[in-house]
Amino acid sequence: MNMTVDDRRWFILRVRAGMEDSIFEELAGKGYDTYLPRRRYDNQNRRMRVWVERNVPLLPGYVFIVHPRKDGSEQLARDDWREVVQSKDGKTGINGVLGPLKGHDGPLRVPARVIEIIMQEEFNSVYDTTAAGKRARGETNRSKMESRFAKGRIFRVEDGPFETFLAEIDHLSHDDRVVALVDIFGRMTPVEFEADQLKETEKRSKPKAA
Repeated sequence: MNMTVDDRRWFILRVRAGMEDSIFEELAGKGYDTYLPRRRYDNQNRRMRVWVERNVPLLPGYVFIVHPRKDGSEQLARDDWREVVQSKDGKTGINGVLGPLKGHDGPLRVPARVIEIIMQEEFNSVYDTTAAGKRARGETNRSKMESRFAKGRIFRVEDGPFETFLAEIDHLSHDDRVVALVDIFGRMTPVEFEADQLKETEKRSKPKAA
């Protein structure tokens, strides 16, 4: 990824949610410099019982664009957005483009440094919250968590709707959450917790509601 954005005139386009990718490609095809930052996360398909990595726009409904585009002579006027913004009759502009984000004085220009920071953070996987991304950044230590939250160990819930309940560890989820069994109305039910919601107790019997 090229991290150089120099002093070009960056703006934010408002677009219809769900059309970011197609609009990004059409703008690029017309010769515009554009940027569509993305984020990654793990999503569980409960029916198939599998985890799927998702790659989606970081800012749904928005695309960064350099305007006007340079065609060698910079023929387009700086305030002429007709080639980009879809007209009311749909005959001109790009389908799904609503217009540049505006302030009191017209379209808001985004400092090149802001674009550069977002690009660098995306390159460094800051917006990657997948389990793989977290491990790459050293944010989680799976082996230590597996040792602490071994199956069958008993913890007391310290926070949340099940506070003071006892929970028996079952397993760690794909995204490093702790799945534990809690006695809810006489039935052992699996509940997901963050690690800091649980405090180890010496009690070894089956957990029951407090």
